[in-house]
Amino acid sequence: MSEDALEPRSLASYPYVVVRVACTLCPHRQGTYRLARLAAKFGPEMGLDEVLDRIAFDCPWRPSRRLRPGNQYVPKCKASFVDLEQPRRPPDLPPGLMGLRVVKGGCE
Repeated sequence: MSEDALEPRSLASYPYVVVRVACTLCPHRQGTYRLARLAAKFGPEMGLDEVLDRIAFDCPWRPSRRLRPGNQYVPKCKASFVDLEQPRRPPDLPPGLMGLRVVKGGCE
């Protein structure tokens, strides 16, 4: 089974309750959305690429169907689903499942 087969394709298969979107080109453009609200607004079967298009619709670097396609000299929108790009601790992991941690100044 390829890694691509495990990749979620729609909101219904998104693995987390919190959906985080960010852009590496525009660091001030980032957002956090509840999966249930996105599914209610766009439908659970909508593809993740189309959801990203609708969330970042006002990005000046987003490709437009009316204009010529971009090239290597024209920046392109870099909006992405943060938690799918960089595997790390899930954004919605309950505190009880985070594991033990050392507290400085604790009992000796």
